[in-house]
Amino acid sequence: KFYNLVGELERVATGFLFTEGPVWNKEGNFLLFSDIPNDLRRQWSAKGGVKNAMKPAHKCNGMTYDAKGNLLVCEHATSLLVREYPNGKRETLASHYKGKELNSPNDVVEGHDGSIYFTDPPYGRVPVFGVERERELDFQGVYRIPPKGGEIELLFDDFETPNGLCLSPDGSLLYINDSTRAHIRLFNVQKDGKLSKGKIFFENIGHGTLEEGFPDGMKCDELGNVYVTGPHGVWVISPKG
Repeated sequence: KFYNLVGELERVATGFLFTEGPVWNKEGNFLLFSDIPNDLRRQWSAKGGVKNAMKPAHKCNGMTYDAKGNLLVCEHATSLLVREYPNGKRETLASHYKGKELNSPNDVVEGHDGSIYFTDPPYGRVPVFGVERERELDFQGVYRIPPKGGEIELLFDDFETPNGLCLSPDGSLLYINDSTRAHIRLFNVQKDGKLSKGKIFFENIGHGTLEEGFPDGMKCDELGNVYVTGPHGVWVISPKG
């Protein structure tokens, strides 16, 4: 069954500086993705090719759609997680933790109960990929926003560099990778949206160096296979690891 999901690789567009955060819009039949150094959000479709969707884009990175079709966006330049509505309205979901500015939200998913989970490494505080400035937090966290909003909850502060995250098809498992440790951790999603202590799901996705490549963007398919970017290409890991 797995091979039925993966066809021949085809390059649909090129010429960008550094691409991130791809998300598919099912209703519009197009792909949104970030071109961070160019400060652009771009859009690709089979009919229209590539066009600019937003500039400046606050050097946005990870994106996802919520259950109502609104776009959740991680912004490097502003250190914000925002929600964008189809009518153009913009709402800040997360900006600070205990009075200190977030590092730079990187990737985001929405749970089946409406909880929003996001990672917060410091990549948006360096030149090219963000705006160079000092960090206010002395850790790199994984956070949750409750379904009805409100104060963000720190779930974990023991990641070295939390980055990509994804949910299993039924929403009962949350995978989060740690780029510089080159592994993926797995957590059970509890009924209240909080996470269990977790365990290592898969290790040795390279050696955690930027030159070689490390775990970054991550998605789960309908069979529960985990797709994660890494050294030499995309790694595909079965639900059993």
